[in-house]
Amino acid sequence: MKMIQYTLVATCVAVFAAVDAPLKLIASDPLDAKTSISAIAFNEPLLAQAETAISKKPGAKAPKVNVDKDGVILKGYDPVAYFKQNQAVKGDPKYSSSYGGAKYYFASADDKAEFDKSPAKYAPQYGGFCANGMTKRKLNDIDPNVFFIYKGKLYVCENKKAGDTFYSHPAANIKKADANWRFYEPPSNPGFRRELGS
Repeated sequence: MKMIQYTLVATCVAVFAAVDAPLKLIASDPLDAKTSISAIAFNEPLLAQAETAISKKPGAKAPKVNVDKDGVILKGYDPVAYFKQNQAVKGDPKYSSSYGGAKYYFASADDKAEFDKSPAKYAPQYGGFCANGMTKRKLNDIDPNVFFIYKGKLYVCENKKAGDTFYSHPAANIKKADANWRFYEPPSNPGFRRELGS
């Protein structure tokens, strides 16, 4: 009987000590499963150190884009021309804009102005990497002359064979490539780690 009383007293003391002691998590400390569960159990706020895509800090997560050494995407081809002229047209560096970590060249001032109104509409999918490669979660380079516009979005591929493979079943391949691309994108909520389901 005394053993039960001692156990009960020890348990009560431990509970009061745990509730009374403040749980402090410092943002720079790595969170492990035990501290996360403890903090959640006691309704304490969790502090998270987040790096955003627009952060200028070294090591900040930024979107992956297929650019050359000068930061130019699509090998300098005009993204608007793919939509307006249905062909690959080489851009001119005097007409340029930046978007999503890449520099875009345009064949004309009109194309640049059109892009600047709605850059997401004209930017290539998967950061300008090969769409067919993305179905296999690979970041392959592209041939800007091998492209495909499907449901208002630009897809580029590394060669004709990759393009033909991708275009043969576009809806299924896009679904697969979209799922794989999420692996390369910075998390939309940088306070959560990707492996925890964010």
